[in-house]
Amino acid sequence: MKILRKNGRAFEILALPGDADLSIGEYVVAREGDKALILEVIDVDYADIPGLMEDMLRELALQGVESAVYDPHKVASITLKMREAKVIVAKLRAVVSQGLMSQGSLWLPPRYSSRIERVKPSGVLSLVRRGMTASIELGNSFGERFSIDGADLDGSLTIITGRKGTGKSHLAKLLVYELVKGGCYAVVLDVNGEYVGLGTDPRGGGSEIEGRLTVLRPSVNFRAGLNTIGLEVFADILEHVYATPPASLRELARIWESLARAGSLTPINLLGEVRRAHMNEAIRDALLSRLHSIFGTGFFTDDDEDPLAEILASSAEGALLVIDLSRLRPGFRRTVIEYVLSRLTRLLHDSLIQPLFLVSEEAHLYVGNTYWEDIVTRMRHLGISPVIVTNQPDSIPEMVYRQADNLFLFNFLNETDLESLSRYSHIDAETVKKIAPSLEIGQCLVAGRVVGGLPMPVQVRELQANPLGATKRFFNRDRERDRVVVRAGLGGFGHQSSSETVAAGGTEEQVQGGGGGDR
Repeated sequence: MKILRKNGRAFEILALPGDADLSIGEYVVAREGDKALILEVIDVDYADIPGLMEDMLRELALQGVESAVYDPHKVASITLKMREAKVIVAKLRAVVSQGLMSQGSLWLPPRYSSRIERVKPSGVLSLVRRGMTASIELGNSFGERFSIDGADLDGSLTIITGRKGTGKSHLAKLLVYELVKGGCYAVVLDVNGEYVGLGTDPRGGGSEIEGRLTVLRPSVNFRAGLNTIGLEVFADILEHVYATPPASLRELARIWESLARAGSLTPINLLGEVRRAHMNEAIRDALLSRLHSIFGTGFFTDDDEDPLAEILASSAEGALLVIDLSRLRPGFRRTVIEYVLSRLTRLLHDSLIQPLFLVSEEAHLYVGNTYWEDIVTRMRHLGISPVIVTNQPDSIPEMVYRQADNLFLFNFLNETDLESLSRYSHIDAETVKKIAPSLEIGQCLVAGRVVGGLPMPVQVRELQANPLGATKRFFNRDRERDRVVVRAGLGGFGHQSSSETVAAGGTEEQVQGGGGGDR
C-alpha cells in the first residue's frame, strides 16, 4: 500500500486487491522511522486508472471469441492486479512521534518509502490510555476485547443514539449495570419500564446489583411533600411544564410564602388561598386550572416525603434508582421529570447526596430548550453526569451536541438523522455519514473522551441481567418458523409429512388439525 494523495485530513491509499481487505472503522498506520500517522478507514473505492474504460469495453466486445493470448513475459497477472487496484479512504486521527501522540503535527510520511500496515484497537488505544480507574467491558472490536474507563463517563455528557432496534437501550443498561456494580450512583428516567429487571439475572435469580436497585412509581410508592420540594422546584414545574406566565408565578409565590410561614402549606390550603386571595380573575383561573391538574395526580402530598434523598443518601456502596414512567400521561410524566431534576439539583447543591449518573431513556419525548439546559451546563458542575438515549437525534437541541463529551452511535440510514449527528464536535461529519450506515445490529461507533478522540467500532456484549424491553410480537419466531415450513410443504398443491413438520419444530397436530395448535 502506498499513499496516493491527501485532501485536508483525508488520505487516499493505493492498494492492490489483497491489501484492500479492510473493514470500515479499522485502523492503519503509515510509519517512517520513529514517526507514524494513525489513520482510520472510512471507505474503499475503485482506483481510477487511465484507459480502464477502453480496456473493459474491449473485453466486453470480445466476450465469446476464442483466441489464444500470447504472453511470453507473463505480464498478464501484473496487468490484472493493476486493473483491480483499490483506493482506501482514511481519516487522519493523530501523528505519533517517539511514542507520543499529537493531533496538531503537520508531519507527512514519504509516499514511496513509508510502511503502511494494519494496527489492532489495543495498539491504537495504548497511545491515549495510561491505565483505567473503573474498567467496563463493552464487547469486542476487530477480534479483541474492548473496554472503556467508567471515569471517562463521570462528569461528562454522553449521547447514545441509533435507529429503533439497533441496541442503544441495551448499551445504556450495560453501562448503568456496570457503573452501579462498581459503586456509583445512578438515576434512570425509565419511560418504557425496561430497567426494572436489572436486579435479576437471565435465569431469574438475583443479579449482582439486586440489593442496590430501587424502583419508584409516581403516585404509588413515590410521592413528594410540598414542604420538602420548596417553592423553587414547584415554580419550575409550573413554568416549564405548564407554561405559567411570570405574573401568575409571582402571585403564587406570595401565597406560598404566606402559607409556609404559618406552617399550613398543603395542597388543599394552597387551592383555598388562591380562590380567596385578591388578584386578577384571569390569573386566578390560570392558577386554579394548573393547580388542579397538578394535585389531581396524587403525586404531591401534605407530608414531608423525600424518597430521592432517603434512597441515594442511605447507601454507601452505590445505588440504582429507577423511576418508572411507563404508565404516566405525557403531562404527568413531565411533571415528575421536572421535579426529579430540580430536586436532584438542590440535593447536590447542598451536598446531601453523592454525584450521580442521570440516564434519560427516550429523551426525545421530554428534552427541550428549557430545564434541560441546566443538565447540560450548570448541573454538570453540581455532580450530574447525563446519559441521553434517543432514536430521534434531530429532536435533541444543537447545544447538547456541541457540549457532548461521548457519543455511542448505532446504525442510521436517514440523511436527516446523519446531518443532525454531524453537529457532534468530537468527530467529523464525513466519518459519521460513512460509518453509521454500515454498522450492524448491536454494533456501535464509540467516539469522544472514552476513546481519547479515536473513534472505534464495537460489538456490544450480552448483559448479565434481565434487560427487558424486548419487542412484544404476536408472531414469535418459533411460530413463524413453523408456519413457513408448513406453507413450504403445501406449495405446488403438495403435502408435507408429519415427521418433516416435527423435525422442523412443529407438531403432528399442526398438520393433521390444519394448524390449530398454531393459533
